[in-house]
Amino acid sequence: MDELALRQRGDRAVFGVVFVMLFVFSYSEQVVSGVFPAIGGGQTAWRVAVIAVDAAVLGAVGLMKRVVTRADGDVSRLWGWWWTGVVVLLGVDVLRLFPVHSIQVDVVIATLYAVAMGWTTAASLNSDPLTLFNTSRRMALPTDWRRVRAIVPLVLGTYLCYLAASAYVDYFNVDTTRTLDAATAELVAEMDVSQQMAVLSQLCEGAISPVFFQQIVGVLPVLLLTLGIEFNYFRRTLTDAGQRAATAATVTVMAVGLVGALSTLPWDGKGCDDVLSSWHEYVAFLFAVQGIFTGLATLVWLLVSSTPDSVSKEPV
Repeated sequence: MDELALRQRGDRAVFGVVFVMLFVFSYSEQVVSGVFPAIGGGQTAWRVAVIAVDAAVLGAVGLMKRVVTRADGDVSRLWGWWWTGVVVLLGVDVLRLFPVHSIQVDVVIATLYAVAMGWTTAASLNSDPLTLFNTSRRMALPTDWRRVRAIVPLVLGTYLCYLAASAYVDYFNVDTTRTLDAATAELVAEMDVSQQMAVLSQLCEGAISPVFFQQIVGVLPVLLLTLGIEFNYFRRTLTDAGQRAATAATVTVMAVGLVGALSTLPWDGKGCDDVLSSWHEYVAFLFAVQGIFTGLATLVWLLVSSTPDSVSKEPV
């Protein structure tokens, strides 16, 4: 295979790693948990299915890492980091077979999971995760540093999405009444029209305030414009395949978050005929949180990481 074809395959594999880890691996639990109740699976069954799906996804990412390695010169490296990340990620999936309802435990697990996902993604891109903390490594491995630097905001946004998923279950009233049962509907039907409207407006509501989604719709476009114009983000992050992939993923995450928030606007969140379904609300909430925090993390990270490293022998 000629060098150009090999490089193109490597670039496609880099894009594959970023998008698979960000959109497939990150949301595997939500997708599987939504599918299994529809086909009659129980709690333990879908948790086991999550482990199987995550193992398959990580296996596919490992194959893409081999392609990236070949494109970068066929030097086998960072497999220790990669296998450590895989073991930690699947280990956390196994621990979730025994759910503990504690926000503190959820925060610890989400933090561990996000860190492991970050270093696994970096290793899959054939990049040393320690360049994030060590100046001399950054100076010696500029390509590694470009790729690691590019995915940091995505990992932070995903981490906050994990926390939002936990908060949705632990803090919001997810069992709020969204539709009336048959008995209540019959009682309401016997009332006069004015009473029906008053009762229906009070009985049903969503778990998330509609104002949240309205604010997201206003803020996300501003963040996109700020990144694209004020910081010249899109031109500055296209020199390496990893940077291009992270840039495309960042824009995609923010666009999906905006679409998710926009999809809620036709419903005002009050009244039994005007409330989002639980899954619509949950998915829109996660997309919106990930989009807004990925954008904010990217904005701050551009300022922090734009400071050039000075030549130093000592690690930072």
